[in-house]
Amino acid sequence: MARIRTIKPEFFSSEDIVSLSPLARILYVALWCEADREGRLVWKPATFKLRYLPGDSCDVHALCDEILARGLVRLYGDGYALIPSFGAHQHINPRETSSQLPAPADDFQAPPVSGTRQPRVGTRETRESDAQGGREGKGKEGENDASRRASVEPSGFSRFWSTWPSNDRKQAKGKCLEAWKKAGAEKEVDSICAHVDHLKGSEEWQRQGGQFIPAPLVYLNQRRWEGADMTAASAGAELGPYV
Repeated sequence: MARIRTIKPEFFSSEDIVSLSPLARILYVALWCEADREGRLVWKPATFKLRYLPGDSCDVHALCDEILARGLVRLYGDGYALIPSFGAHQHINPRETSSQLPAPADDFQAPPVSGTRQPRVGTRETRESDAQGGREGKGKEGENDASRRASVEPSGFSRFWSTWPSNDRKQAKGKCLEAWKKAGAEKEVDSICAHVDHLKGSEEWQRQGGQFIPAPLVYLNQRRWEGADMTAASAGAELGPYV
């Protein structure tokens, strides 16, 4: 049975949320409607597809894996799931029926899923510290979380990210950071940013309002700055597919 839930403005800028694909974000919000007042739900991906994404051609299991890999939902028991800290970020109607699903153990471990990140152990401490919409931080806790991210984000990557043009494919910042580190791009930040600036002025990237600008993750994974010819005539030829 679907239930009425609320969403906070911080959800849209949460690090974990912006790293999800668009349909995974929709599915994650839909799971709040599936969850009972304790944040528990029966885990049925095929049902979620029919109920919440009926008009979308997508692999619902892959979308579920995205959500699980970031610890936004954790599986337990025989076909159950928990949304960590659900009660701390939802205003539950006091007349809503109590949960009829079994509670997970305090130290339950989510099973392995595909994805770039491994799910964390679902202890009570981590459940209380996680935000429903990713890891929304407020006050001192939010400042500490921002400091932690800043300490692991190379200055070169921040420069690259601010240089990259804003469009609907500028997403998956967490994955881009992983690709940046894997490529050792920090040593080539000047060349990379110069290349991106060059491409921003190219006919290819300006065509149709920027429709042919690739996702930054594609650019990094394919190391497109390597051997790049900075002449305008070659800018389009080096881009390749943008999806």
